[in-house]
Amino acid sequence: MSSTTTPGAGEAPSFEKMSVCVHCGLCLEACPTYRELRVEMDSPRGRIYLMKGLLQNKIAPTPTVLKHLDQCLDCRACETACPSGVEYGVILESTRTVLQPQRPMSPWGRLVRWFVFSLLLPSRAAQRIVLKLLWLQQALGLAAIGAWLGRHKLLPGRLSAAATQAPQIARRSFRAANAGKKSADGRTLTFPARGTRRHRVALFTGCLADQLFAEVNEATVVVLTENGCEVDVLTDERCCGALHLHNGARDAARDLARDNIRLFNAGGYDAVVSNAAGCSAELRHYGALLDGDPAAQAFGGKLRDISEYLCEIGWTPPTGAGVPVKVAYDEPCHLLHAQKISAPPKTILQGVPGVTLVPLEDADTCCGSAGVYSLLQPALASAIGNKKIAAIGRSGADIVATGNPGCLMQIRNGVKAAGLAVRVMHPVELLADAYRRAGGTS
Repeated sequence: MSSTTTPGAGEAPSFEKMSVCVHCGLCLEACPTYRELRVEMDSPRGRIYLMKGLLQNKIAPTPTVLKHLDQCLDCRACETACPSGVEYGVILESTRTVLQPQRPMSPWGRLVRWFVFSLLLPSRAAQRIVLKLLWLQQALGLAAIGAWLGRHKLLPGRLSAAATQAPQIARRSFRAANAGKKSADGRTLTFPARGTRRHRVALFTGCLADQLFAEVNEATVVVLTENGCEVDVLTDERCCGALHLHNGARDAARDLARDNIRLFNAGGYDAVVSNAAGCSAELRHYGALLDGDPAAQAFGGKLRDISEYLCEIGWTPPTGAGVPVKVAYDEPCHLLHAQKISAPPKTILQGVPGVTLVPLEDADTCCGSAGVYSLLQPALASAIGNKKIAAIGRSGADIVATGNPGCLMQIRNGVKAAGLAVRVMHPVELLADAYRRAGGTS
């Protein structure tokens, strides 16, 4: 690796970026893997030492070195703790891109990687087929059998973790359920504002989340239209590319970014709204991914998390007494650390009639999901997640609210395994339910 290359070119991180780290150690206690393992090389500071050694050709990418880098959640809590402004996420993701071709992989591993990153995530047609098959096995009870086998470690390799973490799949995707909203030219699904239109926005629904979290997208449309927004959903929307970038497939992420920028910029929207912290973190930083491209910068400037946007436009809280419920808010890493958004979701929750926010210990620490991390590193993800679940149990909450699909799945699985009578919801679902009970706002 050469120190003359740049992350924006999809190559190695610059020596200058890594040298911003002064190795003060303030990041250590913010790092979930260091707190769990107490190993220096599993801390941000230790991993920067490793990446700098790789950059200078002082060490080789041995299995041990790769293991320490792979065990990073890329939660970016270290960036919040760092007084020097180290861009740890950029450094790690760029390093993973460079190391990926050097990784030893079995033919099966290469096939799975190709299927996920080259076929499943970029193609809605492939997603429809795969998710329909998964829904069918769920309906036949095969998913429940697989989960039982997984819990008892009776499946080979990582299949046990995958089976136990299988999400509940809706019969129809958000897009399929709203096919009647399609425009004459077939390019959008359009949802008119309730009352006077004050804003025109595009909703980024996500790829797999379109079916896995159809109810969250429905709720997002409800709250946006209730607050004077006409909402378009683009039929040709692509995957955001976050999972590609986190797993060393930077070139594919850049291709997806270019498609999304072209599609969304052509609409002239007031904002592009996302309800998934992992997606919005990537979408917001397309400009950096594409080396400061003006169109990418313009797109990123219009990107808003749903709670952020509602607060920005001056949302109208629902009326009525509401249903008394205690809610604990869990901070998604890529909302808090990557986008520095913390207050808006809590503001939204406090405006829902009947909701009482209760404290959650270490609400700002990772739940252990981190995209596909919980599948690739199941033991460590589970150890980190169990701490979150224990804190939820101590909170006394009836509901845990969090704003990212991976977090929703991880925490739902955790509370179920722990036998906690706690619902896990997106904040926007609570708000939408309150609007529905109130019969809508004018």
